[in-house]
Amino acid sequence: MTLAQTHICGMNFHYFRHGLDRFLDDAETLGLPLVEIWGAAPHFYLGDRTLADARALGANIRARGMAISCFTPEQCVYPINLSSPQAELRDRSIRYFLESLEMSVEMGSPALLVTPGSGFADQPRSEAFERCVAGLRLLADRAGKLGQKLFLEALPPAWSNIAATATELRTLLDAVGSNALFGMLDTAGALGTGETVTDYVNALGDRLAHVHMIDSDPAGSHLSWGDGVLSAQAIVSELQGAGYGGALSIEITSPRYYLDPKTAMARSVAALRSVLPEG
Repeated sequence: MTLAQTHICGMNFHYFRHGLDRFLDDAETLGLPLVEIWGAAPHFYLGDRTLADARALGANIRARGMAISCFTPEQCVYPINLSSPQAELRDRSIRYFLESLEMSVEMGSPALLVTPGSGFADQPRSEAFERCVAGLRLLADRAGKLGQKLFLEALPPAWSNIAATATELRTLLDAVGSNALFGMLDTAGALGTGETVTDYVNALGDRLAHVHMIDSDPAGSHLSWGDGVLSAQAIVSELQGAGYGGALSIEITSPRYYLDPKTAMARSVAALRSVLPEG
């Protein structure tokens, strides 16, 4: 499959100082075909939303001529940790992701993004790994029955002792062994661990199903295109060569963009359009 401008995807993370409709209005104005929905307050926190809300959100997005590429419930902050050594926290996290799968179905998203969580840094990694595998197997089994995909994202070493690199991500995928579970690439995360797109392509192969396509710096910041050190053209070329055909999702998270999120998104959309064919 050839990557094209129809694969460009907006994300609402850096709009959290604004309402969700502001993000959707801007995405529609920019002519985006896809959106990735970050599920967090004040936009779509699971604890405040119902399945009816999810259906209404999906209908709203489709009415604007867009589709959802992925539902990404907030999971990198307390109290969500799929691999926690504390049973209560781990069980809560599993319930959270199971509910997220139901929400994803109702809003018309084909996939749910998950992260591995972490064990304690002063306890054996192997124990956290086994807890993660058990949790992901449960989630993948449910996802398969619902016709959903799970996109598994590596986390920086300071955040996770389970999967921080492309190779570790592939090891985790293989350990779970589910056709519903896929790996993904975050270009900022890869830069932060000293990796390249080629490293992810080689490790994941045809299990690479989603890309967070953002500019970055050596600290791993998620920046608007043009504010970091990465080359959009080079990344697109590598993904094209690998036959990748999924979304290119603009996950901007730096606080510098919170008060003027549209300018950052518009600049990134323009940068990606300049290196992608129409399609």
